[in-house]
Amino acid sequence: MEAGMEEWLEQVWFIPAETKPNSVGIIISCGIHGNETGPIVACNALLDLVRSKQLTPAVSLLLIFGNPQAINANQRYLDFNLNRLFGNSVAGGIEAHRARQLEQACHRLQQQCGGIRWHLDLHSTIKPSRIERFALTPVTRAEYQLQWQPLLYAGGFLGLVRQTRRANTFSQYTHDHFGTDSFTLECGSLQQRTNQGDNALLQWLVAMVTEPSALASAHQDATLQEFRVAEDIIRHSDQFQFIIDEQEPNFSPHPKGSLIYSDRDGPFYTSDQRYSLFLNSGVEVGQRAGLLLERIQ
Repeated sequence: MEAGMEEWLEQVWFIPAETKPNSVGIIISCGIHGNETGPIVACNALLDLVRSKQLTPAVSLLLIFGNPQAINANQRYLDFNLNRLFGNSVAGGIEAHRARQLEQACHRLQQQCGGIRWHLDLHSTIKPSRIERFALTPVTRAEYQLQWQPLLYAGGFLGLVRQTRRANTFSQYTHDHFGTDSFTLECGSLQQRTNQGDNALLQWLVAMVTEPSALASAHQDATLQEFRVAEDIIRHSDQFQFIIDEQEPNFSPHPKGSLIYSDRDGPFYTSDQRYSLFLNSGVEVGQRAGLLLERIQ
């Protein structure tokens, strides 16, 4: 192990800044879902650059591989969706235990560095998207998205989705507990993954941990396609079924009056133009089966 670099937990690496190791920290996480391989490959390459001394972060970095057992099994999760367990102290199982560990690691970073500036939680979508890479913000107390638009654009994240309903996600947890600028970043679909895409993501991550101001200045006028969550699609019963094609790409448009799904309370029609995201009827009863978005700009 390189001097100064510490493995706080299994596959949770603290990498101190060379000049100011106790300065404010940052977090990059991947593998919260074990089969989302693109971000895992990019973060492994980032870790290799640090180990070989080709890269030293400008600020202290906590690099997290979220669910090692699921990563090794190439499965989304083993017991339960890890990204629904943060801040949920009553849950049990492998993923619930891991969520507690990751929370503790973030608190340790906060104590060691005096603050956490930002958290990027990297994911892959199951299906292709009309906007290939996009960012989601948790429910926020402050508007930090605008200053991030040049940085996100530089990484090829051309869409921004503002969530309106709290969930027990990793990005929501870090934002709520540490005041971080937190994002869930969808880095392309499992079906569209390429080596070129993995390399582009790696180069963006390198720039983000070394000289993000240069990225921002190069894309000062960038604007993203912005959306807000208008409706959460919750599967309330075993009668739930999508009427629209569940395999359609993310951000597929549906005009006002479209029949989207049916459940025990009957059919659901859109009240205005909507865009679909993360459709998945296979979730457990009571879980989110998708989102319907409204366009902001």
